[in-house]
Amino acid sequence: MQRRSNREFVMSLERIMKLRKTKAVQIGALLIVGAILAGCANASSAANMKHGSVSISNLQSTINAIVAERIETNTMPENGLTGENLVRAQLRLKIISFLLHRGASEKGIVINPAEVAANREKIIAQIGGEAALPAALANASIAASDLDRYIEDIIIQDSLRAKLVAPTASEQEFSTALQNYVSEIGARENVKLNPRYGVWVTATSDINPVDATNGAVADPAN
Repeated sequence: MQRRSNREFVMSLERIMKLRKTKAVQIGALLIVGAILAGCANASSAANMKHGSVSISNLQSTINAIVAERIETNTMPENGLTGENLVRAQLRLKIISFLLHRGASEKGIVINPAEVAANREKIIAQIGGEAALPAALANASIAASDLDRYIEDIIIQDSLRAKLVAPTASEQEFSTALQNYVSEIGARENVKLNPRYGVWVTATSDINPVDATNGAVADPAN
């Protein structure tokens, strides 16, 4: 299988939020994802927040797109997530994206569509043109339909730096400040997951795997 570095593709949320990954497996294992999500078909939301939600249909659409990209381009990223790990990782990123956008609203950060478009063109140029985009997306585990949202998230992160830390702050200091700020927003938004996906841990903005208590055990930070 084709393996390409995505370092020049995009500085995704995984880098700052330290998203955990597992060892890559055969691409055929990706097909079990639909069954995992289908088990939640009786509920409409994968996650609920005070001011929004992540629907199961939206999560399913993203997973389907990532699986299709990997198959169509014969690309499996190094340490690529599959199955329930891929589902949880994408759900986590969607929640963090929601929290970042809430933070942008609180801090008066406005996303300029022209800036998003310019960053998209820059990314395409960096990876070698439009033809290279499908494989780059597959390698980064980003659905094509989510790319602009990822770019918005990166712009928000860059804009939050000046709001959260001093100009002389190190990358680690900013990373810690951003983590704390996102956690604070998550606490205010009272993030709750469909128990099939696990439990949202506010302090780390992360997901603990499937909750065997079916919701009886709450996040102690909430």
